[in-house]
Amino acid sequence: MSAIRLNGQYVLLRDIEKKDFMAFVQLCIPRITAGASEPIPAIAANVLAGLLAEGKPQTDPVVQAGFQCCASLGIKNMWTDGPSANITEEVETDARQGLETAFGFAAIQSGVALAAAMCNAFRRKLRINDTEFAVVRQPKEVLMGVAQAVTNMKTVDEPVFVTAGRALGGRLKEGRTPEDPQTMALLCMLSDFGATGVSIDLERNLLGFAPFSRANAMASAIMQGLDADKVGDVRAAIDRTNDQFRKVREKQAGAAPEPQRVAVPSVLGTRRRR
Repeated sequence: MSAIRLNGQYVLLRDIEKKDFMAFVQLCIPRITAGASEPIPAIAANVLAGLLAEGKPQTDPVVQAGFQCCASLGIKNMWTDGPSANITEEVETDARQGLETAFGFAAIQSGVALAAAMCNAFRRKLRINDTEFAVVRQPKEVLMGVAQAVTNMKTVDEPVFVTAGRALGGRLKEGRTPEDPQTMALLCMLSDFGATGVSIDLERNLLGFAPFSRANAMASAIMQGLDADKVGDVRAAIDRTNDQFRKVREKQAGAAPEPQRVAVPSVLGTRRRR
């Protein structure tokens, strides 16, 4: 358990429950999605300062979760002035970069990995062809609507990430841009599956994927509250997907570099084939 100082004094860190980490992260998310440009560790520190300014003691479970999240994100010393925090000493950590190495078994089971997952999930980028886009989280109702549309167009035995890729191709074919909320929701969905890049050739109706990120998929699973064993299953699934990409790429030696290609539909709402 990393150490952290508040106003120059070491904080006594205690064992708390996973739900307390989740509660603290849920307090941070609205500030992140509100468009704040400050780093996520700074947002976490300010949320923690706000809890202390409300009169909550350092022993409060959610406050403890805040201290431990901030410590995992590299904050060594912070000073508070009411609801504002000033970080005076910090170091780089795998957690603040949202790296896979921050998603160890113990970190997932305790809940502290939620801080690293938050840094991963809300600071992603996804490449479409030659252009990289920041993945901006959309309101829940938009995400749910797009998820249902993808479910409705999914064909039998088709991986859901392929369906989402086809849906993205369909929207681009209609002239939609990633700034469109439904289109951005598809980018969110694809990045949660682990996608890092999508190649869409509208003239030839071809879709391709770059290798998937284990860290992205694992972070999404952790944010959903999955335990360490299930997160391990997600990591294994990404490995299998990337292995399939590699095999297809080897068969396509001499062709374009994207590892998989499937037809792109002309519209988003293609009906499911049964």
